[in-house]
Amino acid sequence: MKADNKNIKLDNALMIVAIIAVGFAFVNLMTTIDKFRDIQSLTGYATDTGIANLTILSTASVNFTTFQIQWGEGYINTTATIANLSTDGLNSGQGWNNVTDALILENIGNVNVSINLSSDKAAATFIGGNSPTFEWKVSSNETNACKDPTNITAYTTVTTTEQLACTNFGWADTADKLEIDLRVGIGSGAAGEKTATITAEATAIA
Repeated sequence: MKADNKNIKLDNALMIVAIIAVGFAFVNLMTTIDKFRDIQSLTGYATDTGIANLTILSTASVNFTTFQIQWGEGYINTTATIANLSTDGLNSGQGWNNVTDALILENIGNVNVSINLSSDKAAATFIGGNSPTFEWKVSSNETNACKDPTNITAYTTVTTTEQLACTNFGWADTADKLEIDLRVGIGSGAAGEKTATITAEATAIA
């Protein structure tokens, strides 16, 4: 009988130890789960943002890539009263160079612009003599460079005041060049070296 009581007590003690062990195991399991959750909250669920910031400046700028016309020296034919020269290749005089290259204006900025042209001299002060003429016309050197050509698409008298040449001059690399042809008429009484300066003013458009 005493042996049975001892066995019962031993079984009860083992049961208590087993329950305590299971309890510790459960506590350890819950602690591990909580730590895993903490790790997730520190890593998998963390977000932040970064910012990239820059400013792009609009630049309205043009440049004469072909900036000089050289007809050289010449004279009026004895059978004529006037000599006409142009960058279209016209040459009705004697000795002057046949010029086929116009002034080339390139949009080197990064916005579309309007273009105004002016000269420091009109025909009378540039050529002089009897019945001088000095004219220009503007066209696209590259397709669609001037999207809205205005009043200088045909030869027009050059003035010292600004003339609107193109209201929408593009800047895309394949469509950013204008051609400015010049034509002069030289009458009797005009002699000496002649020089005129053409100015192109660019204004950015929206």
